[in-house]
This record gives sequence, structure tokens and C-alpha cells, in this order.
Amino acid sequence: MTYTAQQSAELGLLTILVGREARNQAFDAMLGVAWSVRNRVMKPRYWGTDWCSVMAHKDAYTSLSVAGDPNLIVYPDLGQKAWQIVLQAAELAYSGTAQDPVDGATHYFSTDIAPPKFALAADSIFVRQIDRMRFFKAF
Repeated sequence: MTYTAQQSAELGLLTILVGREARNQAFDAMLGVAWSVRNRVMKPRYWGTDWCSVMAHKDAYTSLSVAGDPNLIVYPDLGQKAWQIVLQAAELAYSGTAQDPVDGATHYFSTDIAPPKFALAADSIFVRQIDRMRFFKAF
């Protein structure tokens, strides 16, 4: 597939996000993380209105925006198999050519951390867990 410069930048940022958030997870979890971003882009709200504004939204993705997050300094190394898989998951979600494995979920967290506020909110709907990632529809 051929991308414009804007699309290439969006896919690059999505690849970094997925890799930082889920590179140690199963492929379907990586794909789920990428699709959760796509789901936000497709439903513009307070979290942003396009790929870059969604991913850059303050505190939405700690690996992109929160000082002290150890993943904030992790960058793709396509010489590593995990990053090749990350890129594949990111591209499938970005292009919309893979089915959404998280059924419209817009939020997720890893079971490695305590549940964030959105996961405990009354209007948050648990969708499914893939590997250690728990996906939610949150509003």
C-alpha cells in the first residue's frame, strides 16, 4: 500500500504506540491496542479527532506522554522480530483491513498495573481480555 506523507507519519506514530504499549503481548493484543486507537479516531470526542490528536492527547497513552514511563524512550528496532510484528498489527488496524478484535473498544490497560479510573467507571463496558490487555468501551 502507498501512503501519503501524513499517513506515513500517522502509521509511524501508531507503530511506536503499539510497540511501547504491547510489544510483549500476543499479536491479537497488539492488534487490539491499534484498533482501540482507530476506534477513537472513528468516533471523535474529547480524546481527539484524528490519528495524531488521539495519540497525542494528554495522558491518554502514557508511553507517549507521561514523564517517567519507562517506555517513553523505547523506539522501533525493525531488526527485532517483535517490532516487525508490531508494524504488521499497526498497519492492519490503520488500513482497516483486519477485523476489529476488540469490538469497538476505545480503552485498555495491562493487568500488570492497577485498573485505571475508566475501568472502574459505571459507564465503562468490559469487552474482552487478550493476553494481559483488558479492553473496554469507555465514554
